[in-house]
Amino acid sequence: MPIIKKKEPVEEIFFNELEDIISYNMKQMEHCLTTIGKRMCAKQDEDLEKKTGRTIIESTILKECMLCREKDKCRLTLDDRDKLGELLEKQGGLSVQNIRSVCKCQREKEWVEEINTIYERELFLYACEQRFIEMRRMIGEQYIEAGRMFKSFSAQKYQLSGVRPMQEVIEKGLKAHHLKVKKVYIYEDDMRGKQIYLFLKAQKGREVTTKEVARWLSVILQEKLQPLPNGKQAIGENYEMMGVQAATKFHVLTGVISRAEKEDMKNGDNFSMGTVGNHRFVSMISDGMGTGTAANRDSKAVIETLEELLEVGLDEKRAVQLLQSIFVFWPEKERYSTLDYLQIDLHAGIGSFLKLGACPCFLKRKGQVEMVQLPSLPVGVLKEKTLPIHRKKLEAEDFILQVSDGIIDSMGEKGVELLMEYMKQIHTTRPQGFVDELMEKIEKTEGYEKKDDMTMIGLGIWDKY
Repeated sequence: MPIIKKKEPVEEIFFNELEDIISYNMKQMEHCLTTIGKRMCAKQDEDLEKKTGRTIIESTILKECMLCREKDKCRLTLDDRDKLGELLEKQGGLSVQNIRSVCKCQREKEWVEEINTIYERELFLYACEQRFIEMRRMIGEQYIEAGRMFKSFSAQKYQLSGVRPMQEVIEKGLKAHHLKVKKVYIYEDDMRGKQIYLFLKAQKGREVTTKEVARWLSVILQEKLQPLPNGKQAIGENYEMMGVQAATKFHVLTGVISRAEKEDMKNGDNFSMGTVGNHRFVSMISDGMGTGTAANRDSKAVIETLEELLEVGLDEKRAVQLLQSIFVFWPEKERYSTLDYLQIDLHAGIGSFLKLGACPCFLKRKGQVEMVQLPSLPVGVLKEKTLPIHRKKLEAEDFILQVSDGIIDSMGEKGVELLMEYMKQIHTTRPQGFVDELMEKIEKTEGYEKKDDMTMIGLGIWDKY
């Protein structure tokens, strides 16, 4: 008698095929990104060679002296060439007096101008080559990190099946509410936190909302959960997919004051505040070099670029590293902008402080004020191997103040000490009221002088439940 194989349900076939497709594509993406990243990070076969001063002297001789009518009478020796080359490297250029110290030449001015022109051009080309290599390496590291994310996504953080015993706990808990659980998908990352996707079938004739499921799961898993936006979709005729996510524990109230140095000029400071993803609050100030339109344009570019990088899901470290690599090629290399960056994890209450050329910020807790200062170089100056990130556990009712240097400079040499003392004296808990009162105190300070654009952001941290 032939053996009749049991036909798999349509839903089971759908889930299995979905898992296979997702797993295959994630592995393919991991392989591609990692391979590209390693190639971009690979050391170049040819090392960069910076032309020596002696080489530049020789280049000038070839260009300026070969057709000179006095070349047969020239007394410039090899030792003289070495001496001039060393002076060129030491001084960053030569003068007519340097040439006269070794020989006499009727075209000494033209000779010096040509030497300095070649030297500056070589320095510029060498710096460009270094920057291209650095940018390629940084982008390569981003590709490799993206590959790691896909690997982590498929191997650990995104569990496609077999999430026992959690699935058993969920199945048992929701069964009491007349819901049958087919599959449980759990996804967790730094951007969105924990998300749970359930494939459910309700009792015939019963309508269940995602809000109800989130409330029941909060009790079952002993964790505050909330519905995902658009977290309910029909799958086939029998099942629905519902999505919930971990609810944030903290929320942040804000206050801000930002003023240009002169009323008829644009403010060279730009700032941004808001929630990124499900559980990150980000606040940042960028101060462009100088004041006016140019400074405003530079700082605005920093803020807007970083906002876009964060919105696509990058964490703060990768986003700022990529920001750095982008601004290496800023068209006006003598212009720089600072970045004062603060990120608060609304689940854990961890504050991540990052400063690129920015002045300190201040934390007020239970009446006491402390300063957070991280010395660093401005955006686009790639001399630091690691980002200066300081992480600190924050508490409910903490108050954080971020300022641009115009605030501190306006009060003179003791600006930091006075600012901390004023913060202790203020008892207002509403952030906007706090910064308003603080600005009044600053403007009444003896010797107060508005020397630069002024921006300050106040952040109050509070428990949600």
